[in-house]
Amino acid sequence: MAYRQKISTTIAPRSYAYLQNLIALGKARNLAEAIDLALYRLRRAESRSRLERATAAYFENLPAEAAREELDLATALDGCANEIGFDRG
Repeated sequence: MAYRQKISTTIAPRSYAYLQNLIALGKARNLAEAIDLALYRLRRAESRSRLERATAAYFENLPAEAAREELDLATALDGCANEIGFDRG
């Protein structure tokens, strides 16, 4: 079993209700797992936000020629994906 750090704190009633709901829905077995899940979701959201900002900055600073190449690649990839038919049942 992985080492776990013991904490003792108070939280807002709304936050406690959220954690209890995770348990009630079967997404966590206990309060510790519910807290871990909530923190995992927060870290994942922060990572996605950083990636979005980095991607936006990349495209904002992209030279015109490189932007054209990116567009060409995206168009070609879209065409290939349509040929494969991922959306077809």
